Amino acid sequence: MLLDKITLETWIPNNCTPIPDNIPQREKKALETLRKRDTIIIKPADKGNAIVIMDRAEYINEAMRQLNDTNFYQKLTKPIYLETAVEYGRILQGLKDRHAITGRQMTYLIGDRPPKLRRFYLLPKIHKDKEKWTTPFMPPGRPIVSDCGSESYKIAEYIDYYLNPISTKHPSYLKDTYDFINKVKQIELQPRTYLFTIDIDSLYTNIETRKGLSTVKKWLQRHPQADRPDATLIQLLELSLTKNDFEFNGQYFLQTRGTAMGKKFAPAYANIYMAEWEETVLAKCRLRPSHYYRFLDDIWGTWPHTETEFEEFIVTLNSHHPYIKVKHILHLASVDFLDTTTFKDPGNDKTTTLDIKVFFKETDTHALLHKESFHPQHTFSAIVKAQLTRFHRICTRPEDFNRTSRVLFRALQPRGYTRSFLRKINRQWHNSIGTQRTTKRLTRERGRVIPLIVPYSLQGRRFTHKIKENFSEIFKGDTPPWKIISAYRRNKNLKDFLVSSRMREKKNKTVGVQVEPRNKRLVTCSASREGYLIPEIPLNQSNCVYLISCHKCKKQYVGQTKNTIRARLHTHSYNIRTHKKKDTHLVSHFLRHGLENLRIRGLDHDPKWTLGQRLKKEREWIKKLGTEFPLGLNERNDYQNHSLNGPVTNQ
Repeated sequence: MLLDKITLETWIPNNCTPIPDNIPQREKKALETLRKRDTIIIKPADKGNAIVIMDRAEYINEAMRQLNDTNFYQKLTKPIYLETAVEYGRILQGLKDRHAITGRQMTYLIGDRPPKLRRFYLLPKIHKDKEKWTTPFMPPGRPIVSDCGSESYKIAEYIDYYLNPISTKHPSYLKDTYDFINKVKQIELQPRTYLFTIDIDSLYTNIETRKGLSTVKKWLQRHPQADRPDATLIQLLELSLTKNDFEFNGQYFLQTRGTAMGKKFAPAYANIYMAEWEETVLAKCRLRPSHYYRFLDDIWGTWPHTETEFEEFIVTLNSHHPYIKVKHILHLASVDFLDTTTFKDPGNDKTTTLDIKVFFKETDTHALLHKESFHPQHTFSAIVKAQLTRFHRICTRPEDFNRTSRVLFRALQPRGYTRSFLRKINRQWHNSIGTQRTTKRLTRERGRVIPLIVPYSLQGRRFTHKIKENFSEIFKGDTPPWKIISAYRRNKNLKDFLVSSRMREKKNKTVGVQVEPRNKRLVTCSASREGYLIPEIPLNQSNCVYLISCHKCKKQYVGQTKNTIRARLHTHSYNIRTHKKKDTHLVSHFLRHGLENLRIRGLDHDPKWTLGQRLKKEREWIKKLGTEFPLGLNERNDYQNHSLNGPVTNQ
């Protein structure tokens, strides 16, 4: 059931007033100052919900320490993602021609045009021992490559759609913490059985591409599916793994081994690779664990043999593959795994079962939503209840549940949650435990739900309230078992404002657009490198065809204007500075490479040209210099669309 725009506008309250800002002006100014500081980098911690503020130079040093490792990365002189986009388009066209996908699906898989350049960034591993930090004030970083909006973003979704179901079909598979708990509860231990955990060191970056591709191909054959385009999937996967270029601090790199965290298919790909690894390595082991479970790169198991024999087992694991290495913990009483601690009853040496409790890392800040944050009031109680439910599902002993709950409540009080509020929620939660089954049944009986999704605000609340009030009238004769609920989308938060995958460039007061020297009269074609001599044309010349080039990568754009070149330059600069028309190749390119790399010059002019003659001359120069995307920055058939920046008025 759809609500058209006119119907909705009919019911929007007429008395809605502009929403007042809930941040004081002084705080807004302070946040803006903090955001613009180019001497620090702000990132969330890899684990533990902490906020980490790092020295910019130290952050860059840690990133370059990793990127300079030629076993994993190769430096590029320019990005290759635009050329890769063309290759993806060819493969997708083949899928469409074979009717494996529809035209609409192909458009979706092509994604953003122009695509975005991937960005490399680090999440600081503050939970690691300080002895392992690269410098006293810079923890090692987990490398992430932001794939959002790239030429492969939607294609990674497509690959994951087929790989993910296969990645779960191995004996050691763990879906999540609760799946692990269910399996552990069924275990009966033999006397003197050890507990162990194993961690694969840097799994994602240590997957050999050729071996990874052959493993996926093998598992696709092992689990056939009639309508699955296996050969094309391997082709797309190979392209995504071997053409994964990205930018960091103005430099370009290509990942040559492993897969980047940030790819949608990365967990499934790594899971399949590890399933093959453990299948082959366990077959070589003289002695094996009695229980063995794995969640991606984390392994938990029980060892009924001796400690010395376990060391032999670890040696076998570490010698099986040149790059896959493991670290381990072996203990008779307890081990930490995921967000749990599995342990034996300390008062019973002959126990045959395991108990479980919640595990918090030392760096866990318990930084849940602050009570003064601008959210629906029910959100705060729901967060506390969700945590209590999680603790209840994990802990097998009441005393562990109570102890963990007290840790949570102590952490929440400095964040604005009063003791009386927490006691009330705790009481409500305990009263609801016995009625959960009934509640689920009632929820199912309510029938279909229609969510009204709006950003949370006072206006949004009034709007959804009005829609609910007039539900019957809006749907006219459709009366029914539907239930309308308000589903609020969160507003921009401090993380959105202060954290970005792109590193803010150092301020340079001399940065700005530069004009090519008037004595530099030779321009060359992007493809053939054929040169053309051009006349000296000043910036105040009107009725012109002009050339914009990127000083950094030499890509070019041809445009035309009735006004002066200087006026047209002002328009382009404004669009780039204000992120206007950022879906065009020209603006998106200089948003990545910086306005300081923009160069402009006149190509041709005639004061008597009409608009049609200018467009014809512009078309000739686009063809001469080969500036159509992807070799240049002009849109395909730009002369038919008149202008990169929109329909041409006689400008």
